[in-house]
Amino acid sequence: MKHFSMFVAGVLLLSSTPMIALADSTMASINALPDFPASLRHKSPVTDLRDAAVYTINENWGAVDPELLQRKVGSDVLVRAWFKWNKAPLVSQRTQEPEFAHRLGEVFGGGITCSAVYDGENGLTQEQELDMVTRAPDGSLVDAWGQKGVRHGSLSSPAYCDYLFRWCKEQIDAGADYLFMDENTAALSNREGYDDHSLADFRQYLIHDCTDTRGWKLNDSRWKTRLGINLADSAICPSGSMDRFDYRAYMRENGIFDRPDATTNKLFPLWQRFRSVRDDRVWHALTDRIRAYGRSLHRTIFISGNGMVKYVDLQITGYPYALIKDGHIDLMPNQVELFRGLVQSGQHAAGRPVPFVLFQDWGFTDPPYPWEAIPPSERIIWMRTRAAELYAAGGFFAFPVRDAGKDGTLATMAHLTEFYQRQRNIYLRSQWLGADAITSGGDPLLSLSTSWIPASRTVAVHVINRELRDGALRPRGPIEISLKLGQAPANVTAISPDFDGARPVAFHEANGVLRLTLPAIDAYTVVLLHYERTPDLSTLRDTAKIHTVYNWGRPDASQFPIRSDGSIRDDLDVVAYLQGMLHTEMRNPPTFLVNAGNRASVNIHVRAVASLGARIQISIDGKPVRTLNLPDLDGKNDGAAAEYDKTYSCPIPPGRHRVLIDNIGGDWATIDWYTFAGMAGNG
Repeated sequence: MKHFSMFVAGVLLLSSTPMIALADSTMASINALPDFPASLRHKSPVTDLRDAAVYTINENWGAVDPELLQRKVGSDVLVRAWFKWNKAPLVSQRTQEPEFAHRLGEVFGGGITCSAVYDGENGLTQEQELDMVTRAPDGSLVDAWGQKGVRHGSLSSPAYCDYLFRWCKEQIDAGADYLFMDENTAALSNREGYDDHSLADFRQYLIHDCTDTRGWKLNDSRWKTRLGINLADSAICPSGSMDRFDYRAYMRENGIFDRPDATTNKLFPLWQRFRSVRDDRVWHALTDRIRAYGRSLHRTIFISGNGMVKYVDLQITGYPYALIKDGHIDLMPNQVELFRGLVQSGQHAAGRPVPFVLFQDWGFTDPPYPWEAIPPSERIIWMRTRAAELYAAGGFFAFPVRDAGKDGTLATMAHLTEFYQRQRNIYLRSQWLGADAITSGGDPLLSLSTSWIPASRTVAVHVINRELRDGALRPRGPIEISLKLGQAPANVTAISPDFDGARPVAFHEANGVLRLTLPAIDAYTVVLLHYERTPDLSTLRDTAKIHTVYNWGRPDASQFPIRSDGSIRDDLDVVAYLQGMLHTEMRNPPTFLVNAGNRASVNIHVRAVASLGARIQISIDGKPVRTLNLPDLDGKNDGAAAEYDKTYSCPIPPGRHRVLIDNIGGDWATIDWYTFAGMAGNG
């Protein structure tokens, strides 16, 4: 491998070349790059995604030959090399593309949208389309995203479900190994979803499946007394009972066509619950159908959604945090802990340890997404630092090769993917330890974490430099790092994409603390502590963090017993959005059941608040003990923004207690995680 600064110099020169001259020079620059080392490629595509170290995202290759790009970058999984959106390509005539990927040992990914139906797309008749698409409360068609000629599909329409499977089948037949299923819940707004198919499903849900109404007879008086359904109104119930209940007529008669989510609509909470149940049922059935079809061909088909989704083989989602500040890349917040929380949340949602992948979404082109808005030189910096943080947290970055052959970032991607492939055991065969027990003298511009590689008895220390000066990374050094580890290793070496080979690292252990001295760091260095026998790793393990899930809706659970190590049961979700008084129908604040020892505490990491602000109140056994007044600081109304990014603590007296975390302020706050220190046992 060449020294990284040589790559950067070449890339920056290319990225400053006027676009008018890029046509020939781009191809010449790509051809000048050596092909990716064949020895680092898998001989055939992986059959278990836990063996994949590098992902690339490839939608819309543009004018550059995709096969040429693939030869330069060491990808294990091609994400969205095909993608059905609007008028899909005839993939049966493109079987050579997955065949080429397979020869390079790559999993070839296709994908579809599960939401959008365009007028006349792919030979649909108007009658077919009208049967597939959803409606507004008054039965009228709705322009998806406000765009003329495009609707959202109805997941209650059997024809629409068959239509989705058709595209999956065609891509599998043409060689796709993996399907990226975008917007698997159909991405409906509150003004959509009221088509005839969905209303019929809702009626059956109320009669047979809803826990609130289970056991009620079709003419039960409680339909009226509890839910406001007048069975005697022939417009709402033509048969005088629930067997022909018309929810659309119910909304019309109650004057809530324009606001179906009004608090006066007693059915709206049940409608939301139905939608969640229906969406889950349809998604589960579709994934089962895809896998069964793959098995009929003696093939394994991998599936993902876009976001935290059940029934998948990997979790992949767009980068959810601020990329730009004042028009330039923002590296200020340390995001290792955030990424670790996403890794754990993704695995929790899937119910098993699936890979977690972040990608830079392109989305619509007006306005451009942040990745397109920053210059290529800053994209390079992001990949060298933020992507390293993600790998250090146990996740993976999908390198965006779509424009890499034109914007000058391809050399960086080739170089970085070679490093991650050479060191794949660090990222595929390691166990997360934590970030709490490692420090660098309080340096706010270094990101640190540790992991354990059992096979080689090695502690990996990940060190990422985030100091920018005049739009460039500022090399640092010397840097001293301290770990709470009382056993000295046999030897210590450092590896990095920023230099060749392995370098020795000076170390010293005293009084239970191991100190490492790095002469210098450019962007990312991994320090490897090699042991002859497995050391006591307990001091490096983080206090159990209860990472939240970013679900918008009323939490299903509100009571969480805390174990002695500060964790909760794996099948319970704590929701990030702590609702205030604006959305009272979604309030269900968490109560944690604890058995506290001496010097116990609860710690709450607040990420952001809504524009109305929040007021978090911590109560123990019904008595408020601390209130956090959190006014809006950034005006963004963005739950993922690093508006506060601050941890607040509250002591808990010894004994068994109920700890309620509520929000009595104007609107939501987002909580990244909770920790409970000093627990004595189960609550």
